[in-house]
Amino acid sequence: MGQDLFGNTVPAQAACGVVMTDMSRDESVFILIKHCRDMKQQETRFRLITLLLLLSCTALYIFTIWADLRKHPNSGSSAQGSTDGPSPAYSKQDRDCPADHPERKPRIHLRPLPPCNKTWSACNITDGLYIRWDAEIGKKHLKDERAIVIPKEGTYFVYVRIALGCHDNDGTANFKMFYAGLSRWNEAYNETISLMYARDGISCTSQKFRSVFMGQLFNLFKGDHLRVRIDEGYKLITTSSFGAYLT
Repeated sequence: MGQDLFGNTVPAQAACGVVMTDMSRDESVFILIKHCRDMKQQETRFRLITLLLLLSCTALYIFTIWADLRKHPNSGSSAQGSTDGPSPAYSKQDRDCPADHPERKPRIHLRPLPPCNKTWSACNITDGLYIRWDAEIGKKHLKDERAIVIPKEGTYFVYVRIALGCHDNDGTANFKMFYAGLSRWNEAYNETISLMYARDGISCTSQKFRSVFMGQLFNLFKGDHLRVRIDEGYKLITTSSFGAYLT
């Protein structure tokens, strides 16, 4: 009996070991399958995240281009048209006269009126008068042919150039004096103020021609009237110019 029991114990343990082995193998296979499934899920998530990042970068790039085009709608056309020549806006600005842009600094340049073909007395050319002018630049700032009207307050450079000659020598004297002055007048204070004065002369026997120039910076107010007065030697004037510009 003892031998039978002892002999039966060994096969039972062996059978239990087989069962244990079979169970361990099934568990390993199950763990391996589960691990494979987890890896596939992680790979799917990684691909999905990569796709979302790629789509986000593409959307951001497209949005950046759209925002730039919206901010500069003519940048593309301007760059393309630059090879053919200046843009129409630039050409129009280049052709416009400075007088058409009131924001620009005022500039006035005057020339004398055409000479009178009559005698000096018939043309009323005598001493003690203001010179009459015609405008080359800033015609709207010339008043009554005699005065520059300052359009805005500021510091102006005012100049007067007068060429003298003995073209009407009456033989009374070889040396003739010339006096000229620049004055300012404004309705606000209703007073004529002398700004510049020139004293010169010409020798009709040796010089024949001479130039007189006056120029200076002045702080002027809107509405100031600038005029050039000839106190002596009006008949000596050959040509002249008068102007002012805001600095």
